[in-house]
Amino acid sequence: MNKAAAMTNPSCITEAAIRAKVTEQSYDRGVDYYHAATVESATIRGNQLFAAVQGSEWDPYQVGITFSDADFTASCTCPYDWGGYCKHVVAALLTVSDDNSPIPVVVKPPVADLLDELDAAALRGLAYRLVAAAPTLLEIVDEFCNGEDT
Repeated sequence: MNKAAAMTNPSCITEAAIRAKVTEQSYDRGVDYYHAATVESATIRGNQLFAAVQGSEWDPYQVGITFSDADFTASCTCPYDWGGYCKHVVAALLTVSDDNSPIPVVVKPPVADLLDELDAAALRGLAYRLVAAAPTLLEIVDEFCNGEDT
């Protein structure tokens, strides 16, 4: 892990904490994924980690992990649904927790800090660009604007 990331390395990431939230098979396969350098990128933004982890699909799976003082929650775009978190989450967590990780962990400002700098016109422009790039976001915008997503 690079020196900048060491300052933001969440203390809740320990082997025991990871093992408590995954199956033994997911942990072992995640270790294999970590050693095979399948984590393509890892970025910490405030209390969140975003990682791209190569799996069986052409595009890497997207892993999101949110840290609190003593715990973490995670999600992955892979189809894993057999209890606990998947091997991609394990590989991402190991990347952040290992001081000798071959993948540099990039530290960037939290998204909230970036958005706080934008005025209303810039936020609208960003929303238009996001919906154009990912039309599935339109449903989220629609729900939010109609008060369905609070």
